[in-house]
Amino acid sequence: MENLAYLSAGPLLAAVLAWLALEKSWLDRAGALAAFVLGSLYWWAGGLWASTALIAFFLLGSLAARANPRSRDRGGRGAAQVLANGLPPVLGALACGPIFLVGALAAATADTLASEIGGRAPWAWRPGRGRVPPGTNAAVSPVGSLALLAGAALLALWAIPARLPFSTAFAAGVFGAVLDTLTGPLEERLGWWNNDVNNALAVTAAGLLACWLVG
Repeated sequence: MENLAYLSAGPLLAAVLAWLALEKSWLDRAGALAAFVLGSLYWWAGGLWASTALIAFFLLGSLAARANPRSRDRGGRGAAQVLANGLPPVLGALACGPIFLVGALAAATADTLASEIGGRAPWAWRPGRGRVPPGTNAAVSPVGSLALLAGAALLALWAIPARLPFSTAFAAGVFGAVLDTLTGPLEERLGWWNNDVNNALAVTAAGLLACWLVG
């Protein structure tokens, strides 16, 4: 009975949080369903530790999007975006261990905060184009870069209670977010390469780097 109660607690918590996110328009209906599935998987894979890491990523990203009037996510994230950022970390954790999860989520958080906070910067710059309007795909700014570092550091804190190296999670998070920026221009060159593909690649690469660094 105790095992059944524990296994059921995750989906129940995920359902409540997904409903609240839907009510606040942080997710659309498909996104809320995807969040429920992800929330359940995180609980079963890593218990409260993994679940709170996912919640932290989602809350930070959602609040940053709400504060950015130019955000593409103000209408609510869809299922594809939820899964692109959230599914690779938990699948990688099952194959490689918890360092994959925290490194990948650090990258997802770093990239999200860099995009949302950087989108409000006075100016931005993109290689090959020079100065561009804030929020331009693959553009960087001082404000966005600081947000990137802060996002990676915040989620890397989840390495500490799991007795994992904070520096590894942080480095993986920064790497993944920078990679996301570098591969961003492919969205304009390849018809099938969209932001979700770019995000999924970046967080997966971050998780793999974290695994490699810990040996």
